[in-house]
Amino acid sequence: MIIDDLDQATSMDGSAGSAPMTRALSILLIVGQIVMAVGFVLMLLMALIMAVPSEFRDSLLAEAKTAPEPSILLGRCLAGAVLAAGWFFVLKLLRKVVKAVIHGDPFLPENVARLRNIWVVIAATEVFRMFAYYIIGSNGEMDGSRLDIRVGTWFFIFIIAAISEAFRHGAALRAEQELTI
Repeated sequence: MIIDDLDQATSMDGSAGSAPMTRALSILLIVGQIVMAVGFVLMLLMALIMAVPSEFRDSLLAEAKTAPEPSILLGRCLAGAVLAAGWFFVLKLLRKVVKAVIHGDPFLPENVARLRNIWVVIAATEVFRMFAYYIIGSNGEMDGSRLDIRVGTWFFIFIIAAISEAFRHGAALRAEQELTI
């Protein structure tokens, strides 16, 4: 599926007015999705390694200078896998929005729903990241002093929410225009 989308993104068949930047963005989103999928698999594999006592796990931990407990690494790997899955989903939705832009039809009601889903998923993954960092922390101790709020990420979420409302308004104007004779 991703290979077919990559072929479509690099082909020159599409709308004549699509900008080369949207095609480049489409390719970057595909690459990002591949990176998130690989990261997800690696995080789950590492979590499995940390969950099962073995000589391999012990040798990995022995080579690290300041290795925390395997249970802490297990939690971090599982949290990383959840975040990678969330961002994979965001990139998938964003690819669909970009595909609609490439075809010259950005103000679809589906794109409004996609953009809303994007900012909701990003907000949920950020809340999960903050919670996981608070619980796991740097050495597994929950002392309440490291609630890591990233203002830039929340600003980004609010921008995506505003863009989704602009798309909603654009879709409503388009629907109204189609009803006008």
